[in-house]
Amino acid sequence: MARRPIGLVKPSDFKLEEVPIPTIKDGEVLVKTLYLGVAPVMLRYMTNETTFERPMEVGDVMIGRGVGRVVESKSAVFQIGDILQTKLGWREYGVIEDKPHYMTYKMISTDLSLSYGVGVLGMNGFTSLLGMQDICRVKPNDKVLVSGAAGSVGSMTGFVAKALGASKVVGIAGGPKKCSLLIQKLGYDAAIDYKAEDRCKKLDVHFPNGIDVFFDNVGGELLDEVLARINRRARIAICGRISEYLIPPEEYHRPRNMYRIGLKDAKMEGFFVYDYQENYPEYERQLAQWIREGKLQPLEDIGFGLEEMPNALISLYLGTNGGTRMVKVEM
Repeated sequence: MARRPIGLVKPSDFKLEEVPIPTIKDGEVLVKTLYLGVAPVMLRYMTNETTFERPMEVGDVMIGRGVGRVVESKSAVFQIGDILQTKLGWREYGVIEDKPHYMTYKMISTDLSLSYGVGVLGMNGFTSLLGMQDICRVKPNDKVLVSGAAGSVGSMTGFVAKALGASKVVGIAGGPKKCSLLIQKLGYDAAIDYKAEDRCKKLDVHFPNGIDVFFDNVGGELLDEVLARINRRARIAICGRISEYLIPPEEYHRPRNMYRIGLKDAKMEGFFVYDYQENYPEYERQLAQWIREGKLQPLEDIGFGLEEMPNALISLYLGTNGGTRMVKVEM
């Protein structure tokens, strides 16, 4: 990080440096980075607005998760050749210890593309399954709505909802290209273009009898609009609120329809995927099975070369990505 961002992240907020490959000590492994992912929360890392990451100073290696191969080991836990998804940071080689901070997870399904460890078989896929299965408890015949449906998490959530038995899944995205993508490649039955369509009217068209499940990545006014249309015992998973990440708290939307949670005996719950680490092997096995069965078809948006990382992150805030945004580092 070359400087703290002001407003939207810019390429000039980063600096690419060349340093020697690090040496490892007892208990450590050297991991060669294969793929790195980006997430909207990274802006908050840079401005130290999270409590679950170490504070960043100007000059620090940018924080981020990725997938890598162990090339040297002085650890009793990880062996040479293991494929790990972990906090590698934005670098070609990372030194990892077997400590909770790194939240390291060894991939099981290495017969599938290793890039999936950044997305569908990593935190994004686990988030989607956790939200739909464990928080919303999707059941047969549920009518489901997903916001941010073309993003890293949302691009899998339609498939997951259908695999769990939902009878109708509608996604919200921006622009005709993304909305077409939802229907043609991401398993959604219908799409709402929030940039060109009246959201409330379209919600009424697609959910004339109300919404059973809402998986929210956007927050703000949209969440309020959905609360006005929930069915009895609806379930809402709060995954993110990207619509408000770039505005000050005093400008956050003040909800008017929160009372309907009680009125409709509904449930709205936030969740943090890192709190469910004991479930990761189960999540990976389930998602990998759906991939092999053709029930889940991951969409990846891959850049190439470490120097592409700033642009990959910026694309999330501009809304130009489709699917899981990542960079292939090993060339």
